Amino acid sequence: MNSKLKFPVVLYPILLAFALFLLDKIFFLPVIVENTYSWKKIERKFYELKEDLFEVMLEERKKNPSKQIGIILGSSRSGEFDSQMLESFFPNTNTFNFAAPFGPPSFQSYWLERSLDANLPIRYVLIEVDPLLFSQAAIDYSLNGSYDNEYVLKNIDIYRFKTKDPWLTNAKGFSMDEVEIYFLKKLFALYKYPLDPTAIKANNKDIEVGFFPGMSVGITGKDHKRNYIDKIKMVNRVKFGALPNEIKFANMDVFLERDAEAMYNQYLRGTSLAPTQIYFFKRMLDKLKGTGIPVIVYFPAVSDALRRRMSTDGLLEKFNKEIKAAVASASQVPNSKFTVVDPNMDPHWVCKDFVDSLHLSGACFPNLLPILFPKEVR
Repeated sequence: MNSKLKFPVVLYPILLAFALFLLDKIFFLPVIVENTYSWKKIERKFYELKEDLFEVMLEERKKNPSKQIGIILGSSRSGEFDSQMLESFFPNTNTFNFAAPFGPPSFQSYWLERSLDANLPIRYVLIEVDPLLFSQAAIDYSLNGSYDNEYVLKNIDIYRFKTKDPWLTNAKGFSMDEVEIYFLKKLFALYKYPLDPTAIKANNKDIEVGFFPGMSVGITGKDHKRNYIDKIKMVNRVKFGALPNEIKFANMDVFLERDAEAMYNQYLRGTSLAPTQIYFFKRMLDKLKGTGIPVIVYFPAVSDALRRRMSTDGLLEKFNKEIKAAVASASQVPNSKFTVVDPNMDPHWVCKDFVDSLHLSGACFPNLLPILFPKEVR
């Protein structure tokens, strides 16, 4: 008689799945990520290191309790604004820049709410808005672990009824699809960091000088990325999150036209704006109305080529109209201080040199600042 216990066959698939799940976690190790995930993909770190910036902000508040705090929320186009630069506009104020590549309203709202919950003495808030930040592609950037689990779970929009006009969709948070993507990236390393054999080789190869193919700079791709991450951490402490735009030249019109077409086709063509982003933008207005905090809603300066492209199908006109209507509605609440600023329509904006269709040359920001921060909002 065989008295040995037989292992139930049905458990083998479960054990295999569990083993694969544990194996997947190896690919979350920093040493694995820096070797298998392309060194050129730096955007995610800008999002992740905003937590570090938030800690810096709390520390600075303790060290300088008499100073007020300014908050910049937006994309890389707002990354230029640093505290020292804005000192003449907002004296005795430390400005912290939470801008990130394609930083959408959902990401902006997350850090605004964290800041408001910390009971900080907020002097002003700048909110950057344009159709690109309200696109579905923008939230894809931020779903890589930029929020905390509790925030996402508290803001699930379970029963969303889609409408043809996204401005009429009664969204109440993140869609179920967005929540699914967020947690898949949280739980599965190979979903968040897909294996790319070419990246492994490139990460461990000396990078080349841009204008001289074949000539290396004596540093590997992964070392360059590691140094850049260290630079972001340093900037969090020295410039409170701002990254000065060191590119001062203007690109040719023919390039700007091509880049504008490419940007439109990649992010906006054939798609409507994301109801999730519309919801979180209006949520920010709700959080700030009646607080007495000056709020600047900023349409970022973009090239004429991109403005023309976004205007051809009425997208830009409709977007600007809806944003202004939402701000006007929030402004009706007593003790609300909202200002809409659009340098694209301001005759005082004369320095219009662009690196690409989205990014203004660093040389033009001195012209932009007085338009962006008029006396009435200080």
